[in-house]
Amino acid sequence: MSKQKFSSKGGFILASIGAAVGLGNALRFPGLCAKYGGGAYLFIYLIALIVLGIPLLNAELALGRKYGGGAPVCLNGLKRGSGAIGWASCANSLVTGLIYAGLAGWIIAMVIKVVPLSFSAPALTQDEVSGYFFQNVLKARADGVISSISPLVFAGTAVALTVIFFCLKGGAGALARAAKVTVIAPVILLAFMAGRGLLYSNAGEALTALFLPDFSKLSSPELWLSALGQVFFSLSIVVGIMPAYGAYLPAGTNIFKCSLIIAAADFFVSVLASVVMFTTLYGCGLQSQIGQSGIITAFAVYPVAITQLFGENAVLNSIAGAAFYCSLAMIAVQAAVSMLEAFTSPFSEAFGIKRTRLAACVCAIGAVICAVFATSAGAVAVEISDLFVNFYNILLLGIAECLVLAFSKSGVASLADEVNRFTRRLKMPKRFFGLSVRILSPSVLAALTVMEAIRLFSSGIAYPLWLQICFGWGLSFLIFAAAAVIYKRAKAELPVRKHKKPPHMRGSTVKNS
Repeated sequence: MSKQKFSSKGGFILASIGAAVGLGNALRFPGLCAKYGGGAYLFIYLIALIVLGIPLLNAELALGRKYGGGAPVCLNGLKRGSGAIGWASCANSLVTGLIYAGLAGWIIAMVIKVVPLSFSAPALTQDEVSGYFFQNVLKARADGVISSISPLVFAGTAVALTVIFFCLKGGAGALARAAKVTVIAPVILLAFMAGRGLLYSNAGEALTALFLPDFSKLSSPELWLSALGQVFFSLSIVVGIMPAYGAYLPAGTNIFKCSLIIAAADFFVSVLASVVMFTTLYGCGLQSQIGQSGIITAFAVYPVAITQLFGENAVLNSIAGAAFYCSLAMIAVQAAVSMLEAFTSPFSEAFGIKRTRLAACVCAIGAVICAVFATSAGAVAVEISDLFVNFYNILLLGIAECLVLAFSKSGVASLADEVNRFTRRLKMPKRFFGLSVRILSPSVLAALTVMEAIRLFSSGIAYPLWLQICFGWGLSFLIFAAAAVIYKRAKAELPVRKHKKPPHMRGSTVKNS
């Protein structure tokens, strides 16, 4: 990994923004704003971004640059034996990346289907438009039984994985080049949708609902924990991505300055997507359907709004719909690339496998696995696997990573020095950095875990146990078991590397403590 570098700071920033910005920013974040009082949620989220998100983002980028590798190398460098946690993060990101690839297949299918839907919508009821994708395209079944497969969705997934393959095999350079399209283009398309939304007569009401704080919501512990937790998911920290990107940093990069740009861009996209959702759904009279489920919003609520954007002008509606789903497709593909990069980079380094061969294997096997998302069980599979892999597992892995940082010998102090290594005026305060990474972050993640455990045991999951085992508990077990096996094999394959400094630090005057 250390031989590869981003060719410029701009390429690194764009790639990191692409890694941070995901479907959660575009779909889930606006729903949380609606649920928790608009401006009140934005205010708490912004505080959490500054207090929790930015310090941990800096820590992971500094880890990658200091140890010259992905999460397994970095965590093992901090505390001997902690590489297993890093491999668990990488394995979890591998599965998450495949889930995003499956969702990209859904979205690509909607890019095609939104055109005929726009023309036929006037003759359909709102419920028929809302259920169009799940009933007509995916033919989804709530019982999780596979009775059919959608060739269109499977083809869309294959297209997404093909793009992902070319991004992965090219390393840092390909990641930066891809980000120029998958970051900039969606922002332009979302800005277009926001502009259309602002033309509605009740756009002022929508913006008021979004930005005006409902201070009565501030007394809700759930609001605070939700906003604090969303920061970890939104910035794509504690999932192994940022250490890998940190290892690709060009020489002399100011980590602190770059992290501020990444965090600001991530927040901007979240707010822009919120403006799109609020103004569009208010303008179409669908404000009561704003919810925190990104899946429902994207495939059941937005189709109704899009087919009404320009009244009965089906041509403009179809163009706007295709543009909107194209933006979501690019966001999904970029997120999948980032997640899979978190696994392929350290795995390629640990076992000496060429990136092209590994990327081809990951995408080929991924196509077989993702086939389930194109079936009638796809909706159930996505909902359950996303809950376990992209929520429960991340909470546990985040706590584990923060504890390694907290209990490593002078680890946080040395990381603060690494963050400020090329800074001049604006620097990361060491005491604040240590307090955030060592105490605040693990405390918030632990509180979220306890809150979710209470909810889980009191309410349960609304699916049969066999589905939970197939796509939830069993999947999580396989991830951690695979991580344990990889960790043992990696140690066996590379016994002489564990005491070496990373190549880019040899001969350096900076201590590798």
